[in-house]
Amino acid sequence: GLGLELSARGYDLIGREIAGPGPRDQSNPFASLSFEQQVEVIQYDLQTHAWTPEALVIGNSFGAYLIAHAILQLGNFPGKCLFLSPVLGAVKTTGMLFKPPRSGALKDAIENQSFPSIILDILVGSRDEHFLPDVAGKLSQITKGETIIIDNEGHRLNHETVKATNNVSRRRTKSLICSTNLNGVLGISTSLLLTENKGGSSQYICL
Repeated sequence: GLGLELSARGYDLIGREIAGPGPRDQSNPFASLSFEQQVEVIQYDLQTHAWTPEALVIGNSFGAYLIAHAILQLGNFPGKCLFLSPVLGAVKTTGMLFKPPRSGALKDAIENQSFPSIILDILVGSRDEHFLPDVAGKLSQITKGETIIIDNEGHRLNHETVKATNNVSRRRTKSLICSTNLNGVLGISTSLLLTENKGGSSQYICL
């Protein structure tokens, strides 16, 4: 998947995979943790591996939701963030209610503008049923960045769409990780920490 593709491109990976065959998948310790425990792990990862202005943290789908809660509880993050098809709260999709854990806490923080004023860009499809444009609009008023909406794209962004992040990534970091064709591997929900060493400096990315 995405991890293998990025690894093939020369990145050293430390993974935090969200999805698993079951709610308590013993083969994936991170997936077996509770929501709060997962957020604590993400907080540890951010503070240990990505606590630098040069860091770029990328959150995909529910991975973005976990990162948002981690940063909310930390109260700050010095790096830059890019959310792809982010889950930002409770939403009705095709007659079903999808309500992620502690959605009220994130919603309240965004509405009362207590969410940290981080550098954040959002890339999302216009047909993404999980996307909450009103919440994203309020979030963009707090954070520094922009929201890019891709016409006729759903929750699983087409690999060609990733090229649209070129301008975002170019001004955020020297590493244009998401500006190239990733061969359609973005259709997953993953929290993946990877490091790239160039010229003695490290670039940290969380997906």
